[in-house]
Amino acid sequence: MKGAQTFANYVRQDISEYAGNPLIEALPPILSEAAAIELISNFPQPVDPKELTLEGATRIHCIDRLRTVVQPFLLHLELEALFSLLIRRGYVGRNPMSPATVRHLHSLSGAQRYHDAFKSTAETFTVVGLSGIGKSTALHAILSLYPQTIRHERYEGKQFVHTQITWLKLDCPRDGSLAGFCQQFFYAVGDALGDKDYHKRYRHRNINDALQQMEQVASTFFIGALLIDELQNLHLAKTGGKESMLNFFLHLVNNIGIPVVFSGTNSTISLFSEAMRTARRVCGAGTLAFKRFEKDDEEWRLLVENLWSYQWCKQTAELTDEIFDTLYEHTQGVTDFLVKLLVLSQRYAVQSGSECLTAEVMVKVSNSKMQILKPALSALRSRDPKRMRQFDDLLPIEDQLSEMMVFDGLAREDRLALLRSVVSREKPADQSPTILAKDHPSPIATGVENSEAKALSEQDAPLDALRAAGWLNEDLFEFSPMYHKA
Repeated sequence: MKGAQTFANYVRQDISEYAGNPLIEALPPILSEAAAIELISNFPQPVDPKELTLEGATRIHCIDRLRTVVQPFLLHLELEALFSLLIRRGYVGRNPMSPATVRHLHSLSGAQRYHDAFKSTAETFTVVGLSGIGKSTALHAILSLYPQTIRHERYEGKQFVHTQITWLKLDCPRDGSLAGFCQQFFYAVGDALGDKDYHKRYRHRNINDALQQMEQVASTFFIGALLIDELQNLHLAKTGGKESMLNFFLHLVNNIGIPVVFSGTNSTISLFSEAMRTARRVCGAGTLAFKRFEKDDEEWRLLVENLWSYQWCKQTAELTDEIFDTLYEHTQGVTDFLVKLLVLSQRYAVQSGSECLTAEVMVKVSNSKMQILKPALSALRSRDPKRMRQFDDLLPIEDQLSEMMVFDGLAREDRLALLRSVVSREKPADQSPTILAKDHPSPIATGVENSEAKALSEQDAPLDALRAAGWLNEDLFEFSPMYHKA
């Protein structure tokens, strides 16, 4: 994940602990809740009536605009305020204008390693919640409020050449290994600096050597906060690996002074229950729990209403009680499931020619295209604590979820029928034609199931129509003249 880069613009601080610290003065201002809501929100442009006149294949592209919606919740505001405090408090103890900080930086590369006078002001907090509930989206929205890299040149009339990395976000390796984490770290630093070859500068003999290099880099670039996502992957670590990883994170907090934010599924909590010291440090600034919405939650209602306003079907449907109940029944208050269901249902409505979102369409799509989510939805629907604890284990892997959202147009049988019609210059049997629009000469696929599939062209010679539209330069299905002579 890469953020913006900027040159330092220092702003005088009203808080005494923050004043005279270029790392803090170069940060964006502390936001009011109103300003945070405005900046975190991302509502795409409303549906343009002209878009509704476009061919179905074109409107399919508009529907994906739904996936970019970011609606802030009260939890987003709490997360933004907490991160704002975390990053600034972490810099209080690492003021580069302080002699203690300079001595500490020198000690990291020497034999002493850690300077006795250094007092860390870094804290940690943890974000937990169900998969698909919006944790990563929320963190991304908050991080986007800060330029990831700030270039310093002069401060208060004196030379101050430094590069500050305000945040670094890493995913915990799938195998929960420290070696994998170290590798990710150097790649992420390179991305933040705009240097894709940065990781090649670091060669280490063993894991301890790699960790020491990480400490030096983290201090040199004054990393403001380290965010560790997918922390539940530590459950897969080899014996002793989990403890080594957690101890290293706490070492960064205590001895290097870098705040750490942990993020993971609900199973992350069990990682810390084995050691009270770890649990206390990990929850130092609190734990934010992202929970699924209940159907009568006002924030859920607001989200559904906002998403429902983005419709690219030719017939705009009203949000009835039946539809509202259906949406909850088939998503169980999980925001990611809601977006997926609305996107897939609109695609289906356009492709099938029904051109209207209905409860029946959403049930049909959920039972077919989203069938892979049924075990997880069943566990949530049961409200059985034991089954709900298995929620994340019941979910398919990310690749399978992504495959579910792939636009596949016509069914395989319909595509084969189309191919046969083009090759044989015949129209598919038992299928009604669609019009090849004058302004949009490309063929339009509008079917989903065999019974609803339509032919792509009414032309007697489909290849001639494509060639006339400029899609083909020569007929690849004809033999060359020399073969005709033979």
